[in-house]
Amino acid sequence: MKGGESSTNLGHLEELRHIISREKIDIVHTHASLAGRIAGKLSGCKVVMTRHGLSSGGKGPVKRLITRSVSRLFTDRIIAISRAVKIDLIDSGVPADMITTIYNGIDLSKFANVKGTLREELSLGPDVPIVGIVARLVPEKGYEYAINAFYQVLKVFPSARLIIIGEGPLKESLKEMCKRLGIKDHVVFMGYRQDVENLEADFDVFVLPSISEGLGLALLEAMALGKPAVATETGGIPEIIKNKVNGLLVPPGNDKYLAEGIIEVLSDKKQAKNFGLAAQKTVFQKFSSTAMIEKTHKVYVDVLQQS
Repeated sequence: MKGGESSTNLGHLEELRHIISREKIDIVHTHASLAGRIAGKLSGCKVVMTRHGLSSGGKGPVKRLITRSVSRLFTDRIIAISRAVKIDLIDSGVPADMITTIYNGIDLSKFANVKGTLREELSLGPDVPIVGIVARLVPEKGYEYAINAFYQVLKVFPSARLIIIGEGPLKESLKEMCKRLGIKDHVVFMGYRQDVENLEADFDVFVLPSISEGLGLALLEAMALGKPAVATETGGIPEIIKNKVNGLLVPPGNDKYLAEGIIEVLSDKKQAKNFGLAAQKTVFQKFSSTAMIEKTHKVYVDVLQQS
């Protein structure tokens, strides 16, 4: 969540304090809202914040000092969703002793017995290779690299389709890019969907082309379905994917390597299946919502016991 502190709306302070008082709240847990942190502290609560993304601003000495002071004043504990986010927080000035790393977890029960509906919805036969992305259509997700890469993929797999699930401000410019490359008939923008699991179940390869990524929740969900993934080696992604073990890692901002990774997965069905099985095992062992809840509960108990 880039620019988290820009979510500040001090006009909400009194309203938040009223809710905290009325509900007799002991812990305020925010996801970047500075107003929520201030309201919690002014109300005598313990305050926990989760940071999801990597910072995009500068990290000069003055900014680091301000970040350090704000963190100490208005927060008791900060949860980083990956080691990469924790390192970024420390680099930004947040004291290391305030940070606990808790990986995002997903509800694994959602991925049992999922039936694919995408091929039927788009009238695609079983032999049509499907490359899929699930992410907001924003600059940090690196969509332009994925589209350029897919242009190269079509030279090897001319019937392939690129399925894009998500909404965002780049939608029209990305559609225009597909037109310019002459591949618009092979790229499907599906917008925001609630039945993501059923669509992902028909993917042959999941792609995450981010140039900045705190962890990658959509990546975890695709892996839980046993999908082989090609993702960029940035942020928290290498904490999920071990290259050539449970997926492929490629350098961020490089459509050539991204295309090669996608082609490799589509060309070797046995390797793709092995990646998918290993990916599924990784998620079930390390990224369940149950583990996330247990660790978050421990943070709550710890901060309540602080004097």
